[in-house]
Amino acid sequence: MMDWDEQLDDAVLAILSALHAEAGDERVHSAGPDMSLAKLSKRVEQRMSTLRRHLSALESAEIVNVTLNEDGTGRATLTPFGMAIFDALDESQAAAMA
Repeated sequence: MMDWDEQLDDAVLAILSALHAEAGDERVHSAGPDMSLAKLSKRVEQRMSTLRRHLSALESAEIVNVTLNEDGTGRATLTPFGMAIFDALDESQAAAMA
């Protein structure tokens, strides 16, 4: 599991933010709250190998679920635990700015 005493880097926060935004976007709920890895890679401006490394760590920590297909494509989504973590981070940032 990830050590939460260490600061999350900007790349991981960008991934969490993009997945959180996708889950909250009502236009995509009919398709599900997950995001293709290709779209996520473009949105967070990370190479696929870097993205997959971050997602692997987040998946081990049970923050995201990643589904990979045989053709190399895949999808990622925040788990309920991941949603709660992101919401807590968001609230703490809002409190710090107030």
